[in-house]
Amino acid sequence: MAAMAIPLALLLSLLVGILLAPECVATPDMAPATLLQVKSDLIDPQGILSGWSPEADVCSWHGVSCLPGEGIVTGLNLSGYGLSGTISPAISGLISVEFIDLSSNSLTGPIPQELGMLQNLKTLLLYSNSLVGTIPPELGLLGNLKVLRIGDNRLHGEIPPQLGNCTELETMGLAYCQLSGAIPYQIGNLKNLQQLVLDNNTLTGSIPEQLGGCANLRTLSASDNRLGGIIPSFIGSLSVLQSLNLANNQFSGVIPADIGKLSSLTYLNLLGNRLTGTIPEELNQLSQLQVLDLSKNNISGVISISTSQLKNLKYLVLSDNVLDGTIPGGLCPGNSSLESLFLAGNNLEGGIEGLLNCISLRSIDASNNSFTGKIPSEIDRLSNLVDLVLHNNSLTGVVPPQISNLSNLEMLSLYHNGLTGVLPPEIGRLQRLKVLFLYENQMSGTIPDEITDCTSLEEVDFFGNHFHGTIPAKIGNLKSLTVLQLRQNDLSGSIPASLGECRRLQALALADNRLSGALPDTFRLLTEMSIITLYNNSLEGPLPEALFELKNLTVINISHNRFSGSVVPLLGSSSLSVLVLTDNNFSGVIPTAVTRSRNMVRLQLAGNRLTGAIPAELGSLTQLKMLDLSSNNLSGDIPAQLSNCLQLTHLNLERNSLTGAVPSWLGGLRFLGELDLSSNALTGVIPVELGNCSSLLKLSLSGNRLSGSIPQEIGRLTSLNVLNLQKNSLTGIIPPTLRRCNKLYELRLSENSLEGPIPMELGQLSELQVMLDLSRNRLSGQIPTSLGNLVKLERLNLSSNQLHGQIPTSLLQLTSLNRLNLSYNLLSGVIPAMLSSFPAASYAGNGELCGAPLPTCGANGRRLASATVSGIVAAIAIVSATVCMALLYIMLRMWSNWREVSVSSSDGEEPEAHGKGGKCCAGDGKYWKVGSGLVVAPSMEEKYSSASESSVLHGKLTEASAINSKG
Repeated sequence: MAAMAIPLALLLSLLVGILLAPECVATPDMAPATLLQVKSDLIDPQGILSGWSPEADVCSWHGVSCLPGEGIVTGLNLSGYGLSGTISPAISGLISVEFIDLSSNSLTGPIPQELGMLQNLKTLLLYSNSLVGTIPPELGLLGNLKVLRIGDNRLHGEIPPQLGNCTELETMGLAYCQLSGAIPYQIGNLKNLQQLVLDNNTLTGSIPEQLGGCANLRTLSASDNRLGGIIPSFIGSLSVLQSLNLANNQFSGVIPADIGKLSSLTYLNLLGNRLTGTIPEELNQLSQLQVLDLSKNNISGVISISTSQLKNLKYLVLSDNVLDGTIPGGLCPGNSSLESLFLAGNNLEGGIEGLLNCISLRSIDASNNSFTGKIPSEIDRLSNLVDLVLHNNSLTGVVPPQISNLSNLEMLSLYHNGLTGVLPPEIGRLQRLKVLFLYENQMSGTIPDEITDCTSLEEVDFFGNHFHGTIPAKIGNLKSLTVLQLRQNDLSGSIPASLGECRRLQALALADNRLSGALPDTFRLLTEMSIITLYNNSLEGPLPEALFELKNLTVINISHNRFSGSVVPLLGSSSLSVLVLTDNNFSGVIPTAVTRSRNMVRLQLAGNRLTGAIPAELGSLTQLKMLDLSSNNLSGDIPAQLSNCLQLTHLNLERNSLTGAVPSWLGGLRFLGELDLSSNALTGVIPVELGNCSSLLKLSLSGNRLSGSIPQEIGRLTSLNVLNLQKNSLTGIIPPTLRRCNKLYELRLSENSLEGPIPMELGQLSELQVMLDLSRNRLSGQIPTSLGNLVKLERLNLSSNQLHGQIPTSLLQLTSLNRLNLSYNLLSGVIPAMLSSFPAASYAGNGELCGAPLPTCGANGRRLASATVSGIVAAIAIVSATVCMALLYIMLRMWSNWREVSVSSSDGEEPEAHGKGGKCCAGDGKYWKVGSGLVVAPSMEEKYSSASESSVLHGKLTEASAINSKG
């Protein structure tokens, strides 16, 4: 009890103040003056308190109630009048007041501790203001208080344990504040407490077991805190509990089976905790339960809920657990009240036929599971269905036409399954359908015209199917349409002009199809359009000028088409964040109107026929992250104003006719990840400031007229993946500091005038993979053995330099190498055998190199002289010719002997025709395969004869060989 007592010093000070100042003791007669003091601290924008004046009877004042016939103020109700200001401590003078309601205003300041002196107070309502500070412990003095609701304020600190002294308290509402600490165990002293509401604070600790003493508790709600531990089993002893909400905390362990004893429970919400184990069978005993939410936990096992006992259950949410098994047949064994069933995000499998008995269902969400099989044609048994959500499963088969019998259906989401077949034309009967998601399936056929009869449709998404044919001509019938997503199909034809009648359309995605023709002029009517993506089609022609009237556009991507003319019609909106017009035929200059959209993030105009200079006004787009003007006919310098675009991550100006120097201010773009200025006419040196672009992944300055040396500072670009400086006039050495760029996988420095040796430090670039190209420079020295460390390298080109010495055997370690060019250097010695698989062109122009695939090396390891090689070739040719003649002579002698034996054995008779026997045989009926033909098996005499002659011929061959060797 000591912990519950009001601090003695504070209590004494309050009492002494009252005793020593009798003129300040509150009496009923002082109520008008007290109320006027309260009024003086309030701001009354609606004039509600204008009638509060000493001349009027206090009991007639607005919001004031009195004891009938006695003029004693017992109540003050100023709720919801937009009052601001603070609550005056003088309110403690209303000694007879039993009811104070200042809720739903804009009051600030603290809760006065003087409220603790109102001993008659039974109801205190201060919720939904902006009160600050802590909850005064003095409120614990209110022995008659029954209702305390001070939530939805900015209160902080702990819940004072002194509130446990308010033994008459029936309702305690402290939700939606910033309270911290544990739930005081002293709350368990409140035997009359019926409602304890502590939601949306930052309370920690566990539920104190003393709450088991609150036997009259009907509502326990402590959601959205940081409470932890296990859910205590004593909750099962709160026999009159009707609502238990512990959602979004950190409770762990299993759901206590004792909850099944709460026979009056109608609402049970445990979502968003860390609960494990299975669903207790005992929950089926909660016959009054209407809402059960166990979602977002780690509950496993099968679904053990059955509405045969839970006859009042309307809302069952088991989403985002690890439940497995199938939908149980006992889920809805008979008449059921179940209206909403949410099973999404589990490991459930099998078919969905188990749902068909739940005929009261209005909403089904079984998405993100592993359901298989077909959507049953009996789905129309669920005649009350409003939402059918089955996406992200493995359902197959077709969309059954019977689905059109669900006349109440508003949402049909079947995306990311394996559905095939056509969309049944009966779909047009769903007059209430608002959302139709079929994307990422394998559906085919045409989009039925009947879909335009679904006049309530708001969102249609068929992305990633195989629909072909044209977009329905009457698509404009869908007046409520806000989203139309038909991307990545095989649609053809033109965009229907009626689409302009979809005046509410906000997002249109027709990209990745085979659409052709011009944009219809009716697009000007789509004034609410925000996003339009038409890329990868064959649309053409100039843009309708009236598109300039579309003021709400934020994203435009019409790249990879054949649009021509000016881009100005797309620039009517000042809210553009993305403008992508890549690979069209737009011409003219870049309009400065593009800079009206100050929140532009991506501007991509590459691959067009734009001319003129890059507008300096682009520098005002300070939010710009990607600027791609490549592959146009732009000229002039790179404007210095672009230095204001400090958020740039991609700057691509390649393949233009830009002149001037590479700007040094580029070094100030600290977020730059790609810089491509290649294939222009830039001059001067590479600025050392580029070394400050620490986020740079790609640096390409190739194909310009740059001179000077490669700055050592480039070595500071430790994130660099691609460095391409080829086709310039760079001089000096390759800086050894490049070794710090240890994430490089492509390095091209060819076609410059670089000199000196290849730095051995390049061997430390272990991520080099795509290419190391140092060709067509003036590099000298030997090939560093360290290059053998580049084991991921696929292409190596060191050609057209002045490298000398031998090819290092360390290059044999380059097992990923598929292209090698060492030609036109001064290399010498033997080509390592493992590198002989590359063509001779890889080594051409090195006079001292030898070995396969080049000519053979001599004894001294040098290539043989031309005369020697010619002599060897001639000798080989003579020997080969002699051997061939000898073999021909042997074959002729063998054929002659065979003929003599064959004639003598036939006795002059012709062999039997093949037409009857079908086989070519010897007398004993045997035949042998020789090559692909059949020959007669020789007799014993012939074998020996052949063997004898063979030995003679062998002797002749030996003799011939000896003669040749002598020659």
